[in-house]
Amino acid sequence: MLANPVLGQGADPFVVFVDGQYHQILSAGNGNGLVMRSATSLATLATAPEQEIFTGGTGGAPCCEWWAPEVHQIGGRWYVYVAADDGDNENHRTYVLSADSVTGPYTFEGQLKLPGDRWAIDATVFTAADVSYVAWSGWPGAKNGEQDLYLSRLDTPTTVTGRAVRISRPELAWETHAGSVGVLVNEGPAVLVRDGRVSLTYSGSGCWTPQYALGMLTADATADLLDPASWQKSPEPVFAPAKGSGLYGTGHNNFFTSPDGTQTWIVYHAVTNPEGSCGSDREVYAQPVTFAADGTPQLGTPSAADVPLPSGDPGR
Repeated sequence: MLANPVLGQGADPFVVFVDGQYHQILSAGNGNGLVMRSATSLATLATAPEQEIFTGGTGGAPCCEWWAPEVHQIGGRWYVYVAADDGDNENHRTYVLSADSVTGPYTFEGQLKLPGDRWAIDATVFTAADVSYVAWSGWPGAKNGEQDLYLSRLDTPTTVTGRAVRISRPELAWETHAGSVGVLVNEGPAVLVRDGRVSLTYSGSGCWTPQYALGMLTADATADLLDPASWQKSPEPVFAPAKGSGLYGTGHNNFFTSPDGTQTWIVYHAVTNPEGSCGSDREVYAQPVTFAADGTPQLGTPSAADVPLPSGDPGR
């Protein structure tokens, strides 16, 4: 069994299993770069040593506020997608690193030039019906106040082609809790493609509120995903703080596959502070996912309870 929070203190988690090891990519402790942990078992990943894989301000890269990194294998090479800036949040953009191995060494490839060249964080990439896409959270204008979800075609791992379309904005009651900050939020897209269906989870409401939770957009994988009408939004959150669980702000998830390839797992951050928090008290939890007959993920209920090892995990 694994004791939650399985990955301890942290936020915006991303885990991948490849070549007999789990790899967790994280923002460095000072926020100005990236580190990675690697282990053969999820039971020991939280205590694995952190290896620095990139330092902000080197190789032409921006210095600061490296947020929500993800690492994806595309065409046999590994690519990191991450938001960073020059120390001013308004200048957050999405950047790409690449390497031959998941553990690096990584080379700075430059900015992923998204249409509009505006504030953009939490980028993720996926392929559906042999077409590659990038989804991200961005401002509709030049100033903070609302974060929406956007989608574009990914031409190569480092370039985007065509237009950006907005596929979601915070408009439902559950996703418009803004607290004293006053910013409306859709962020943290994560994608599963299964049985001809695309399921995109995202975080709604401010991460500083206890109501921060996951919503879901779904579409047919063969549809025109750049047509907002192709997407259906769940009217209620699909993964939200449960009464009595002691967890609040259950959001910003990602998915990984068990070592034997038979299970899908969700990782997400949450806090035990009933007021909610976007700070260093966030911790990373994990639990298995099931699927409906049509391939739609069933995320269950956020829980601090112990969970079994992923299938094929050798344990300690």
